[in-house]
Amino acid sequence: MATLQMYMDRSKIDNMFESEVYDEVWGKEFGVDNSVGKIRKILLHCPGEEIKQLKDGEFDEEAGARILKGKNGRIRNYWKDTKLPDLGLLQEQHNHMADLIKNEGIEVSYLEDPTHYWTNLTFTRDVALMTPKGAILTRFAMYFHQGDTYLTQKFLAEKNIPIIGAIQGKGTIEGGSFSMLDPKTAVIGRSVRINDEGIEQLRNLLSYQGIELIVIDMPAYYIHLDEAFVPVDKDKILVSTFILPHWFLKMLKERGYTLIETDRDDPMLTNNCIALEPGKVLFSEKGLRTRKNLDKAGIEVIPVDISEINKLGGGIHCSTLPLLRDSI
Repeated sequence: MATLQMYMDRSKIDNMFESEVYDEVWGKEFGVDNSVGKIRKILLHCPGEEIKQLKDGEFDEEAGARILKGKNGRIRNYWKDTKLPDLGLLQEQHNHMADLIKNEGIEVSYLEDPTHYWTNLTFTRDVALMTPKGAILTRFAMYFHQGDTYLTQKFLAEKNIPIIGAIQGKGTIEGGSFSMLDPKTAVIGRSVRINDEGIEQLRNLLSYQGIELIVIDMPAYYIHLDEAFVPVDKDKILVSTFILPHWFLKMLKERGYTLIETDRDDPMLTNNCIALEPGKVLFSEKGLRTRKNLDKAGIEVIPVDISEINKLGGGIHCSTLPLLRDSI
């Protein structure tokens, strides 16, 4: 028996991620090793029946938003307006955004909740971190996102996308603060939603793929990195220099990136766009000043109105999770 096992040891897989066997088992229909390569597959959620629950919320002057609470007193969602959500308009804007994405030849999948209980699924960016070898399930700090992980796990299994890890215990991570800068470098923004325990778990999971994790601190008013930092081309990044630390901006320049300025007079979440392919972005039509900066830098802009979606607390980047991008 010992001789047999020594013989079988010749086929031992030392590192699952470095073996061609990984592709043999899982295929190549998923994976993200950068933030600008041509998107082939993407995950969305069109606002639906769950949004109607916000009518039971009350406007809170301190929060500056309509707050929906459950019977246990936990916050279940918020709406940044005194008026009730216009579900028809939300769906119209989201469907238009989805059509623009489909027009680029991108395969769209939808994350669905048959219970319609969890009210914040519109922002699919937060439910998982896509890496070159698969997905890392996030763990949310806020109650109103807790069901998202369960639904995402089911979706990934149905799509045969490997879950290579999950943030657990006291760790918290959300996808809006994560970016794959290149195949060996990722960036995470530490904030009220992303804590040290979550970052260390993420660093460990990424290390198995040989990926370095750069951590930056977000100001108290911002919860996600994608409010200030979104790559838009192979060597160009849209940044809010009035939010990001100097050392980080300097490091990006030293790595050869051209920094395109987000105009601080544009509406909040103007920076929250997505590169559909190198040099082509889906961008909020309200960010007129910033669009001029993108035009000057040679970036093609596809404008879209997401003004009603913004009232849910997020933008275009928040609402989209690429599942497969081309390497560059």
